[in-house]
Amino acid sequence: SSSSSSSSKLDEKNKQQQRSTTTEDARIIVEDATTTITTITTKRSGADDTKSGRGGKLKSKSNTGLGEKSNNGDYDSVDDDDDYDDDEVDIEVDIEEVYIQFSRVFQRHVVYQCRRNDSNKRNNSFGNSFDTTRTSSSSTSTTPIPTRRTIQSFQFLDEAIKHHPHARVVAPFDLPFPPPSCSLVYPDEIDAATATGDDDGRSTRLTVCRGRLIDTEVEQEECETTLAGMGLWTLCELEYDTPNHGDTATTHHGDSTNRNNGNGNGEEEYDAQRQSHEALRTLLRLVSPRESNFDFVPRHFFRLDPRRFAMRGITSEIITENHERVVDLLSRGMENYVGGGEVERRRSSSIGSDGVGGGVIGGGSDEVVGLAMDPVDVRFVLQNFPQLCLYDCDELESLVRFMLRPLPPRGSIPENGGGDGIANVDWPSISGMGYGAGLTIEQATRAIRMMPELLALYYEDSRKPSMVYIYNQMRTPVPPKLIDEANQQLNLEGADPSDACTFGYLRSLGIEWGQIRILLSSLPLWTTSNLDPGWELLQKGPVRSKLKRPALDFLRQRLQIGPGDVYRLLKTHTRLSTYDACRNMLPKLDNLQSKLKLSSADLKKLILRMPSLMGMGMSAFDDRMKFFMEEADMSIDELREAVLKQPSLLQYSVESTLRPKLDFFVNELGISESFYICRMIKSAPAVMGLSLTSNLRPKVASIMHLCALGSQEVGYILSTSPQTLLLSQKKKIEPTLKFLAETLSLREPRELGEFVLKAPHVMRQGLVTSLAKKMDMLADYDNNNERRSREVAVAIVRKNPALLVASNTVLENRIGRIPEDVDLATWLLPSNKGRGRNVRQVAMEVINGDPILASPEDGGDVASAVGSLTKIYPNLEFAARELGVTESAVRKACEKRIPIEGNYLCALADYPLISRKPPKAETPSRKRTIPVSIFCSGGIHPGDSVDIARGQSRTGGLAIQVFTDSSHDRTEFLREFSVAAKSCFGIRVPIGKDEDDGSKLVAVFPLVNPSRNRCELFSCSGALRILEAFLKTKMKDKGTLYDVKVYTDANSYTWNLVKSKERLLELGSYFTSQDLDKMGTSRSVNIDILLPLARTFSCLNNGHVEPLGSPHRTLDNAKVEFVHSMDGVSPDRMGLGYVSGLKRQATFAAMWQFNRERNLVS
Repeated sequence: SSSSSSSSKLDEKNKQQQRSTTTEDARIIVEDATTTITTITTKRSGADDTKSGRGGKLKSKSNTGLGEKSNNGDYDSVDDDDDYDDDEVDIEVDIEEVYIQFSRVFQRHVVYQCRRNDSNKRNNSFGNSFDTTRTSSSSTSTTPIPTRRTIQSFQFLDEAIKHHPHARVVAPFDLPFPPPSCSLVYPDEIDAATATGDDDGRSTRLTVCRGRLIDTEVEQEECETTLAGMGLWTLCELEYDTPNHGDTATTHHGDSTNRNNGNGNGEEEYDAQRQSHEALRTLLRLVSPRESNFDFVPRHFFRLDPRRFAMRGITSEIITENHERVVDLLSRGMENYVGGGEVERRRSSSIGSDGVGGGVIGGGSDEVVGLAMDPVDVRFVLQNFPQLCLYDCDELESLVRFMLRPLPPRGSIPENGGGDGIANVDWPSISGMGYGAGLTIEQATRAIRMMPELLALYYEDSRKPSMVYIYNQMRTPVPPKLIDEANQQLNLEGADPSDACTFGYLRSLGIEWGQIRILLSSLPLWTTSNLDPGWELLQKGPVRSKLKRPALDFLRQRLQIGPGDVYRLLKTHTRLSTYDACRNMLPKLDNLQSKLKLSSADLKKLILRMPSLMGMGMSAFDDRMKFFMEEADMSIDELREAVLKQPSLLQYSVESTLRPKLDFFVNELGISESFYICRMIKSAPAVMGLSLTSNLRPKVASIMHLCALGSQEVGYILSTSPQTLLLSQKKKIEPTLKFLAETLSLREPRELGEFVLKAPHVMRQGLVTSLAKKMDMLADYDNNNERRSREVAVAIVRKNPALLVASNTVLENRIGRIPEDVDLATWLLPSNKGRGRNVRQVAMEVINGDPILASPEDGGDVASAVGSLTKIYPNLEFAARELGVTESAVRKACEKRIPIEGNYLCALADYPLISRKPPKAETPSRKRTIPVSIFCSGGIHPGDSVDIARGQSRTGGLAIQVFTDSSHDRTEFLREFSVAAKSCFGIRVPIGKDEDDGSKLVAVFPLVNPSRNRCELFSCSGALRILEAFLKTKMKDKGTLYDVKVYTDANSYTWNLVKSKERLLELGSYFTSQDLDKMGTSRSVNIDILLPLARTFSCLNNGHVEPLGSPHRTLDNAKVEFVHSMDGVSPDRMGLGYVSGLKRQATFAAMWQFNRERNLVS
C-alpha cells in the first residue's frame, strides 16, 4: 500500500481504538514513574502566542511530569491547549518509564522499562506514541518506536504493584474502557431515573457487581467467558481512576461514552451494532474459501459473536490490517527454506551487551519471527481459526518468537518445571533474554497447521476440536502408546483428551518432552479443562454430567491455576461443578479477599486448600468473622494468618465446634486472658477442629497424670506452646514425657511436671534428633569419665531446662565458647538477661484433690477410660457441685463404675489400674506358646502441605515386619511367613538382599483414594491378613498357641478404631456393610477397610462362626491384640529410630508407586 493510504489506516485505527489506549490525561501522570525529560520545546505562531498571552519557546525541565504544574496540582500536557498548532510541535525527549502490562501470551503481569529518544516533528498524540510498543507494519510511519525491556513478571497484579510500587499500570491494547461486556450503569443514575419515573424496566434485571451493574440477560455469557469482562476490570480502574485525575478521567470518558452507554443512547448503540456486523462480514469475506471446489470444512465460524467485535472496538479496517499481518506472520518463514525443504534459521539469542537485548522491542534484533506456511495452509488456518484476526498481532509475534527461540541454558530452569498449571518461572523475562522453547520453523509450522488453537490468546478460544477432527487432519495418526506417554510425562490430570493427542503429535514431530514441558509451563492456554467429569468425580459426590466451561475458565484466570488444580478442586468439592461464575464464584471470592484483606496469592492458596469456601453463605461467613473478632478478640491480621494456616477454620460451626473450644480453654484450663486465647488460635488454628472428647481432653488428661499437674498448670503450658495440642498423644506426648523422666532421673511425676513448666516447648522437640542429641553433646564434653559426664549433663539440664528447647546449633556454639577457667555446669546456668523466665507469673488457683474424668463410655479398659472424655473436673468437690450430687455419690460412681447423667466417672490417679474385661471367647489350653510381634506402618506420597492443593493424586504404601523368639525354628517360621505375605500382596517394593530375611514386607496400597488414615488402617488389616494366611497352615498343630501382638504407629484416627479388642470383636460379628448400617456405624470410618479388618480379627480370636461360603475360617490357635508401637519399644534412640525407619519404608513404597505410575521407575 502507498504511504498515504497506510497513514490514513493508522489514523483511523487510532481513532477507533481511542478507548483501548491510555488516555491523554492519564499518560501525563508520571509522578510514580521514573521519568527524565531532557528538553521540551514548543513552537507556536505569533498570533497564537498573542492570543494565549505567551510568546517564544517554552522550555521546561522537570523530574516529575510533562509540562508545567497547575494550581490544582495536576500536570498539564504541552498539547492540552487547543490553540497549539499540531504541525508546529517539535519535541526532543529521552524518557525512561516503568509500567505494568498484562501479557495474554504468558497470562502474567509483566513489568516493562520503556526507553525512547524522540526528536521527530509529529502531531500531538505524544501520549499515544509513548505507550505504543508495537512494531509498525508500514515503513513510512512517522510514529517513533520506543524500546522496552522486560524487568520481571508476576502471576497477579497486586504482586507486581507490591514489588514495583512506582510503576504505572497499563491495560492491554485490546481492552477498551470500560469493558463493553459489562454495561457501565451507575447506581445514582438508576436511582434518579426511578425517582423521576423514567425507569424503562432495565434496572429490574441489573445486578450490582464490582461497583457497576451487569445486564444479566444480555451480557452474562460474556462476563463469564472473557477476561476483559472480569479479571482485568481492576486494570481499568487503576489506569483511569488515578488519585490526581480520577475526576478528570471520569468526566472525559464518562460524559462522552460511558454514561451514554449506560443510559442506552439508541443512535450510538445502533452504530456500534452496525460496525460490529460489518467487521464480521469483512472477516468472513477474508477467510472464506475462494474456490468452489475448496475441500476444507470451516469449524467454528459460528462461535464468533458480533458482541465480541463491539467489546474490543474492532472495525473492518482493523480486521483487514490484522489479516495482512497474520498472513505475513504465518508465511514469512518461507524465505528461510533452502534446498530439500530443510529449514535454516538463526539460533542465536540476540542478547545484547546488557544481557537483555533479545527482550527489546524495536531494538534491532535480527531473529526470524514467522512460520513457513504456503498460501493453502494459511487459508486453512484462518478459515478454521478466524479469531487470529481479532488478536493483537504483537502478542501473536511474541508467542511465535518464544516458540522459535533457543532453549535456556541447562540448569537455569527446573528439569520438570511444569506441564500442569502455571509453573513458578518468570517466562516473560526468560523470553526477554532471548530464550524460548527451541522449536524449528518446520516443527512450529506443522504444529500450528494441525492445531491452530495453539495460537489462542483467550481461554474461550483455546478449546481444541474433537478427536475425530484431529485424526482426520493427521496424515499419520498418533499411536495410542505415544498418547499414554504424553499423559505420563506431562501429568495431564484434568486436561482434555485432545491435549494429550496434540502433545503426542508434537512429540512425533521430533519435539522433546522437555521442550513440550516448557511450552505447557509458559503458555497456560495450551491446555484446556476436561468437561467430562469421569468416574472418579462421579463417585465423589453430586456433580454435573458435563462441567461448565465458563466457570472452569474463570477459576483458571482468577486463581492462575491449570486444569490439574481445577480437577483437584472438583474432587475435593464436587458441588463446585454446579456453581455459576458470575453469581457464585465472583462475589464469594471478592468477599473473601476484601474482608480478610488477602493478596491474590493468598486467595489462591486458600481456595486450593478449601474450595468449599466458595459455597459458603455470606451470613455464615459473617457469623464466623464476628465470633473470632469479638469473642476471641482477634484482629483481622491475626485472623488472616490463622485462616491461611487452617482454611477450614471458616467452616467450623460456631455453636457446636468453636464456642465449646473457647469454653474449654477458659473454664477447664483456666486460660482467661484474651491475648493467650488469640495466640492459641493464631499459632495452632487446627486445634479448633479437633474433637474435645476424643482428642483434646485425653491429651490434657495424659499430661496431668504423667506430670501430676493441675488443669490450670496444663493450661499454662498449652497457652505458652499451643502447638503441643497438635502432637500425637501416643506417638509424641507420652513418649517424650517418659523419655524425660527416664533420662533425667525424675522419679516423681511432680518433678517431671515442674520441669515441663519451666520449658513448655520441650514436648515439641524431636526425641532422637533434638533431645537425645543435646544430652549426648553435653555428655561428650568430658570423655574421661562417661558415667560422670552423663550425671553432669543431667544435672545441667535439670538446672536449666531451656537448654533442651534451644536449637542444636545454638547449644553447640554455646558449648564451644566456654572459657578455659569456667566449667561446663557454671557456664550453662540459666541467665536472667533478656526474655529468659522460668515460669510466667500467673495467678493460678491452687486446687487440692485428684481430678475426676467423665467419659460417655464404660469400655472397661484403660484405652476406653481415657479415649473419650466429656469433662475434666479439677477435683471431687468440683465434680459433685457441677453434677448436683454429693461427694460420696461421685466417689461411689468412680469405684463402682455407676453412670451419672450418662457419664462414667474415674479418678485420674486410678484410671491406669482399671482391670480389663475378659474376652468373650476363651481359647483352649496349649502346651506351647510362641510369642509373635508384628509391626506395621502406612504412608502416602505426596504428603499434606498447605502449599499443595487438596484432591491431588496420591499413592500409598505399607511396611510390615514380624519378630519372634528363638524358642522354635525361627528360620522356618520366617520362610513360611514370607510365603504367606507374598500370597496376600501382589505389588511389592524390592528390598535389598541384606534386609530380605523373610521378616519384612514392603508393598503398595492397592485400594482407591489413598490417604494417611486409610493407609495406616490398611496396614493393620494387611498384618492380620498375612497372619491369617500363615495360621491356616498351622491348623494341624493343635499343641501350639501363637500369642500375637500387632504394633501400629498410627495416628489417633486409626488407633481409636483398633485399640479396643471388645469393639473389634463386636464389629467382626457383622458380615456385611448393611448390617453395620443397621448398627449405626458411620460411613466416615472407611468401612471398606474396617469391616474386613474386624472380621479377620474376630476369626483369629475365635470370636464367631463364619457363614457358609465365607473366605474366612474361625481359628483357635492364636490370641491377637493391637498395641501402639510407642508402648512396645523403649523410648530411646534405638526404639524410636526403628519405628521412624519403618514409617520411612512405608512412605518410600508410596513414592515408588507414584513414580512407577508415571513411568519414572521400572
